[in-house]
Amino acid sequence: MSSINNEHFLRRARNIRNELLNRTDKYMLYDYPISQEQQNEIKEYRQQLRDFINNNKDIILTGKILDFPKTPDFINLNIIY
Repeated sequence: MSSINNEHFLRRARNIRNELLNRTDKYMLYDYPISQEQQNEIKEYRQQLRDFINNNKDIILTGKILDFPKTPDFINLNIIY
C-alpha cells in the first residue's frame, strides 16, 4: 500500500489529536482553577499530542492503531477514538 492511499489514516489521527487539543484548551486559561503542577502536566500532554503525529507518521500511514499519549489523571476528556 502506498502512503498516498493511506492519507486518510493520517487525517484521522490528526483529527483526533486536534479534538484532544481543543478539549484541553480551557485548562490553559490563566484563571482556570487548577494547580501550577496540573497546568504543567497539561502543557506536557499537549506537547506530546503535537509530537505524536510527527513521531509516528510512518506507523500511522500503515493503518496500525496506536495509543495516543495518556491523558493526565485529573481530567476526563470524554472522547472515544
